[in-house]
Amino acid sequence: MHYGCSGIFGLLKDVMDIGSAISKIIMKTDQGKILALTEPRYQLSAMSMRRSELHAILLRHANATLYPDHELDSFQNTPDGRVSVSFKNGAFKIFDAMIGADGINSLVRQAIVGDGKPVFQGYSIWCGIADLGVGAGYTSESYGKGERVGIIPIGESQCGWWATKNERFMADDGPEGTKEKLLRLFGNWHDPIPDLISKTNHIYKTSLADRVPVRGWSQGNCTLLGDAAHPTTPNLGQGGCLAFEGAHILGEIIRKYGVTDTVFQRYESLQFARAKNIVEDSRRLGKIGQLESSIAVYIRNMILGLTPSSFTLKVIDKYFLYDVTSMRI
Repeated sequence: MHYGCSGIFGLLKDVMDIGSAISKIIMKTDQGKILALTEPRYQLSAMSMRRSELHAILLRHANATLYPDHELDSFQNTPDGRVSVSFKNGAFKIFDAMIGADGINSLVRQAIVGDGKPVFQGYSIWCGIADLGVGAGYTSESYGKGERVGIIPIGESQCGWWATKNERFMADDGPEGTKEKLLRLFGNWHDPIPDLISKTNHIYKTSLADRVPVRGWSQGNCTLLGDAAHPTTPNLGQGGCLAFEGAHILGEIIRKYGVTDTVFQRYESLQFARAKNIVEDSRRLGKIGQLESSIAVYIRNMILGLTPSSFTLKVIDKYFLYDVTSMRI
């Protein structure tokens, strides 16, 4: 993932030291024919890195106490405007406010919004990291029929990859096994895709889902952040960016006005429109990428090949040149 607004938290040097800059994005067919090549324009480079490395940087800079092994059980707003929180290990604490950043299956969201399960989008995704360099700044997305593979650099000698396929919700990879299945599906795709799969030790799989964007993220001094508030498919690579943007907005509002239920309403009003737009755009892009019929795939690839890079840049700029720090809080 790339987090374009990392500099606003004073983390820029650490991120730049560890991350890999993305300098070009190439779209290809499954056999390697280049459909489009774009060199994005950034005020700061988009960076890719392991999630664990990003978490370590955040913890190093955070003026906060981490409570491991504290799984949420329940919470409620108190009469004095605070929040009481119970954990499954038996612990109980009272806070001035609670921010639910507990992901797409958020327990906090179910208590506040109560909109049921996420919406499955019809395809699975596998992700991994391979000990294989693909060149500095190289990022690609390759298109097949109901299948895609993306490649992104992580340092000089490693890269991350993801692969998608249209299949039923929570489809397993038996009886052949995950790596064997992926090599069957993608083993005849262009280099270095087969090698990436072969050289990956741990492969993660999930069924891709999001939610219909809705308002009402807050209840008293409890609110939602990131995927808990606006989960999105990863087709635009903006899920993590949205979480950072929301954290900045929320932090600046609290710093300016203090902790009240009205500041959470203000935070939502400033974040909702952009989040909704990204969720919906990412869903549409995923549907285009997962087209299966030969005619639809041919038309999609032809359009990608004929689209001027200047137009593609305008689309990318909509997401990557956004500056949340310029927002009037």
